[in-house]
Amino acid sequence: MLYFDESGYTGPDLTNVSQPYFALASVRMADDEIARLKKDIGYCEWGKELHFKSMYTNPQGRQMLDKIFNHPLLDSNHVLLSFAYKRYCIYAQIVDMLVETRYYNEGINLYEGAVNLVLANGLYYYAIQHPNKDLVAEFENNFVTMVRTPSVVSIADFYRTTDKLRRDTATEFVFFKMLSEISCTMPYIKEALSVSKFHIDLTIPLFSVSVQEWYKRTGEKENISFDSSEPFFVNKKFMEYLRDMDVPETAVGYGKSKHVYPLPVGKMEIVRSHEVFGIQLADLFASALVFALTPRDDKFQLYQNKIRLLPIFQKVELNVAPSSEDLIEERMKETAEIDPITFLCKYGDNAKI
Repeated sequence: MLYFDESGYTGPDLTNVSQPYFALASVRMADDEIARLKKDIGYCEWGKELHFKSMYTNPQGRQMLDKIFNHPLLDSNHVLLSFAYKRYCIYAQIVDMLVETRYYNEGINLYEGAVNLVLANGLYYYAIQHPNKDLVAEFENNFVTMVRTPSVVSIADFYRTTDKLRRDTATEFVFFKMLSEISCTMPYIKEALSVSKFHIDLTIPLFSVSVQEWYKRTGEKENISFDSSEPFFVNKKFMEYLRDMDVPETAVGYGKSKHVYPLPVGKMEIVRSHEVFGIQLADLFASALVFALTPRDDKFQLYQNKIRLLPIFQKVELNVAPSSEDLIEERMKETAEIDPITFLCKYGDNAKI
């Protein structure tokens, strides 16, 4: 059984300053392992639901967290973490929604040679280094607003701000050229925005890569339990659709990031966290990851540093975040036997994708 829970969820609001990270954790455990873990940590004696946010603020809670995070069963073979840095995701979504739509209509695959990755990272790095912070913030906010509430006004505001940023005296030429790619998407904006407002919800990409990673490791199509929270409730039907696609199992995509379709999972159910110990464990790890990643300068900074040093939080490879030069160069060399966009367009239901 795989147990999933999230932390830092703000839906399509990627500009939430107080919650810059979204994390998704999954725990893979058998019933006998759960029984052993409960006994070892004194779960029955604890007598209440495990919640990181209510535990890390007091000595008793931190003591219980130390038992859990250092238990030998809760290692990388049983726990898989993933996260997304929301500000970077704004630029990744600009490329995927707007620029990719334009190039797709012009017969160009933006994902070949990782052009999408190069452009997303370039936009992000030039934006965060731009001296006109207010204008960059306006640009980011107007994109999110346009996607969440498409209208003549919100669309005009976004492209007007894009043009202001292009022509700002502090905008370097390379950044100007990248922003010009966005300006050219205006003729395709109706098509680009003809999606659910949850298109920029980060649950689906992190859930998908997590499922794919578990499948690579185990070869098993695990049953899954989710917490009864908004991101899973909203996306459950779509995830079930991907699981039930009427097509032979096929690996699609580029290099190491290939995905298998239909989605390799078994039964998916939404449960109440206070009734399912595995969900509570997933909550602890997802919340602790957000806690470790989010900058802070309060009295809990010392405990934050302690969490950061735990091996499970040291290197989280499943992420949507700025890429290193080495990764980008590696991805640029990758080719796809089966392009994912072509595959989904051929076999997918356009009303659901």
